[in-house]
Amino acid sequence: MSAQINLYHPRFLKQRDLLTLGNVVLATVTCYVALAAAGGWAWQDAARRGAAAATAEAQLKSAKDQVEAATKAATARKPNAQLVAELESAEGLLRRRGDIARLLESGAIGNTGGFAEYLRGFARQTPQGLWLTGFPIGSGGNDMEIRGRMLNPAALPDYIHRLGTEAAFQGRSFAALSMNRGDPTPAAAVPSAPTSAAGPIDFVLMPRLVEAKEAKR
Repeated sequence: MSAQINLYHPRFLKQRDLLTLGNVVLATVTCYVALAAAGGWAWQDAARRGAAAATAEAQLKSAKDQVEAATKAATARKPNAQLVAELESAEGLLRRRGDIARLLESGAIGNTGGFAEYLRGFARQTPQGLWLTGFPIGSGGNDMEIRGRMLNPAALPDYIHRLGTEAAFQGRSFAALSMNRGDPTPAAAVPSAPTSAAGPIDFVLMPRLVEAKEAKR
C-alpha cells in the first residue's frame, strides 16, 4: 500500500519572518532618507521664504525712509515770497473789483451808464443855429450843466423839449437857466458856427434830477 505526502500543505511551506534585523535596518534607513529629503526641502523652502521676507522688509524700510525724508523736506520748505505777494495782490484786486461791481449795481454812486448816451442825445437833438460849448457833469451824472450858444433865443424852448424826449435826460427838470449876450464874433472860436450881426447868446442849462414824488406829478 503506497502513501502520498502533500508538500503544498501550509505546514510544509517555509515561513518568512518580516521582523528580521535586516528588514528593520532597511526600514530604518529608508525612513531616515525620506525624512532627510523632506527636511532638506523644508529647509530650502524656509531659506527662500526668509530671503523674500528680508527683501520685502528692506523695501518697506526704504519706502518709509523716503516718506519721512519727503515729509521733512515739505515741512522745511518755505513758500516763495514773490508768489505769495502776487497771490495776495491778485486776491486784493479781485476783492476791490467785486466791491466796485456791487457798488455800481446798488446805484449808490448814481448813473453808471457813462457819457455816451448824453452825447448821442445832444447829437440827435441839437438844432441848426445852436451849438454846445461845454458839458460839465458831476459824479454819477447827478449834477450837470449844458453850456452853449445860439443865434435865435426862440430855438431854446424847442431844444429843451427835444432833450426831454431823450432817455438820458428823462426824469430831469430844466428849470435853471441863465442867458447873456456873448462875443459878437464867435466864428473865431468855432469856425463852423453861423454868425449874426447882433451876436450869439450864451446860455447855461442846469438839469436837475426830479424827486420821485415830483416826477409822478
